[in-house]
Amino acid sequence: MEKIFSYLKNISYFGIAIIILSFISTLLNFFTSVSISFINTFNTLSLLLIYFVLCFKQGKLSSSKGWWCGLKNSLILTFTLLLISLIFFTKDIKLSTFLYYGILILGGMFGSIVGINKKKEN
Repeated sequence: MEKIFSYLKNISYFGIAIIILSFISTLLNFFTSVSISFINTFNTLSLLLIYFVLCFKQGKLSSSKGWWCGLKNSLILTFTLLLISLIFFTKDIKLSTFLYYGILILGGMFGSIVGINKKKEN
């Protein structure tokens, strides 16, 4: 039961971070003259950082292998992101979407591996 609450807490942090990221990108779009490609790159890198940090925190608490913990957490976050995307934004999934989610999953796995290694130093 404690694991489920840990995953739910991770999803809620992810949801809050997505809302804040959406607000920041909307402000950038309305009040500055930056291009949409810059905003897309900013959003992608920010989302990758969110995955890394959340999986890093989860990896520090985990006792299993880092890549496995990162894969589980990243898949949960990616499923949440895919669900939000399908409900609110798009109705079709392209190959580039799977590539995008794959990069996010790898970032989360890397974050969890680093988190496991930092736990062993303490």
